[in-house]
Amino acid sequence: MVDYRKELTKQLAEINHLAKEVDKRLKKSKDLEEGKLRVCSSHGYPQYHFRAVGDEKEIYIPASEKDKIKALVQREYDQKIKRELEQSSKKLQKFLTSYDVNNIEAIYEKLHVGRKNLIDPIIPTKEMIIEKWYADHPGDKNPFQKDATVTTKRGELVRSKSEKIIADMFYDYQIPYQYEPCIELNIDNTRYTGEYSMKYSKKIYPDFAILNVKNGKTVYWEHLGLVDDESYATKNFSKIIEYEKHGIILGDNLIITMETREKPLDVRLVKIKIKGFLE
Repeated sequence: MVDYRKELTKQLAEINHLAKEVDKRLKKSKDLEEGKLRVCSSHGYPQYHFRAVGDEKEIYIPASEKDKIKALVQREYDQKIKRELEQSSKKLQKFLTSYDVNNIEAIYEKLHVGRKNLIDPIIPTKEMIIEKWYADHPGDKNPFQKDATVTTKRGELVRSKSEKIIADMFYDYQIPYQYEPCIELNIDNTRYTGEYSMKYSKKIYPDFAILNVKNGKTVYWEHLGLVDDESYATKNFSKIIEYEKHGIILGDNLIITMETREKPLDVRLVKIKIKGFLE
């Protein structure tokens, strides 16, 4: 289950910031006479009437006193906003003091193993989620022969040093990953005219599939190691087009890293992308 505490805490900070801004506005109107403004319409035009505190009768404010009208209307608006922000802040603070989504999962975690073994928890544990994900996304499925291999920290063989760097960073960040899983894309080229349309299945082997355990999202990671090679670049950019046609969108559930012969893999950028994925 997603923990929204971080988002709610940010929203509380935003509400409190707005409250401070409203206080600054109200200080500017402190010299205005206290009272109540009434607005009505006459022949399609707004009219403004003001009754000062302690007065029984209200007075009409002519349009010539536009600045005064504007200041009174603004103060009234700011006062209402201040009250609403204060109420929202109190409610949110009260909720956050008692909100802990982990309490639901803790009920299962605190059980005796003898009970755990007999229960199907309403929220799968982190271990259950990861185990099922590995079963649904088996790795090392690319039949293409590995000419050169490098061993990762986890013990699998990958095709390049750059892939090892990326895999090892997944391992260090405790991100569940599979190397070269298989994705089957159903291609339907119905735009072609004639007696038949081209429909076929195509298997693609991304370099990595990774799991964000917090939100259950699977993301595919491709490393393009020779983008300065024209034929290599053309082939892989075509692959990206196929990905996006099938809902695997760059910047959403597809991440790409690149390098050339002269510009090796930028490890700093890999870390940035991993941290963005984990958010």
